[in-house]
Parts: sequence; structure tokens; C-alpha cells
Amino acid sequence: MRLSADPDATIAAAVDAGVTVFDTARAYGDNEQLVARALRRCRAERDARLVTKGGMTRPAGGWVPDGRAKAILADCEASLLALDGLAIDLYLIHAPDPRTPWRTSVRALARLADEGLVRHVGVSNVNRDQLDEALALAPISAVQVALSVLDDRALRGGVVERCVESGVAVIAHSPLGGPRGVR
Repeated sequence: MRLSADPDATIAAAVDAGVTVFDTARAYGDNEQLVARALRRCRAERDARLVTKGGMTRPAGGWVPDGRAKAILADCEASLLALDGLAIDLYLIHAPDPRTPWRTSVRALARLADEGLVRHVGVSNVNRDQLDEALALAPISAVQVALSVLDDRALRGGVVERCVESGVAVIAHSPLGGPRGVR
């Protein structure tokens, strides 16, 4: 969700509509702080479930994966600080980093859960092979993939099928096509 010029009103309206899951990411700037503040202001922090992502940098406005173990830990710690005491229910690696072995990133993710920093872990923007490797290395609870009538690669590539077989939740991002799908 992109926050409007009035994030408190946006979050309050979502809470009033029954929304309990809020998905953000370290790479989205100050969104984590805005979400935490808004949830507290509308007294919804106890019922809210927070999903956030790490392992992505934004140099010059671009999107660059950073799957190094130290980067994933640092991003998680920064997210916890930004969320100001609110628990992270689900922490996702934003995307695989082609410069870092996938097993290194996934093992770092598993350590976050093992150390109690987050409740559950998952992966985003993966293919079937990456998902299979992650499932072998960590207690993957959810997979977030682009999924819409404009983008069915996760279906065609077997990611959704593997999630169903494994009892792993599928979270669709850009279900209406995202900014590029808007005409």
C-alpha cells in the first residue's frame, strides 16, 4: 500500500474497514515508522499483523538486492527500531541477490526467526528452484510474488503450486498490475 499525504487517515480507514495485515519494507523509506505511528494513533497496534521486507537497497532511486547475511540482519534491526516496539509477524527477503549465494541469504533469514527477532520468515520474488532451496533451509511461512491477470509467472512457473503443496501462504503483490499495469 502506498501511503497518501495523510498516512494516519489511510491506516485508520484501513483499520475501520477490517484490515489487520500491513505490508511494508525497509526499502520504502519511512513507511515502517509511518505505519507504526498510525497504528498506535488509531489504537490498532495489538490487532495488527506486520509484514516487512529487507535485503534491498535504493541507490539513486533504483532497486538493488543485498542478500548478504549482515545486510539482512542490519535491515531487520533497523525495521524493529523503526517499528518502535511493534513485533514483526512476517519478515521477507525482498528479492534474491544474484551477487550472494541464495543459501547464505536464506540461512540469515532463518537466524532471525531462531533468535526471536521475528515471528515468521518468508521470501519474495522467487522462482520455483529458489523456493525449493529456501524450503530446505528455513521455516518458510509465506511467499510473496507478483500475481495478477497481467502477471501469472508465479502460476506458470510452479511457485504457487509448490506453496499449496507445502502449506505455505501465498501473498500477491501488485494484484491489480502495479504502477506499470495502470492504464
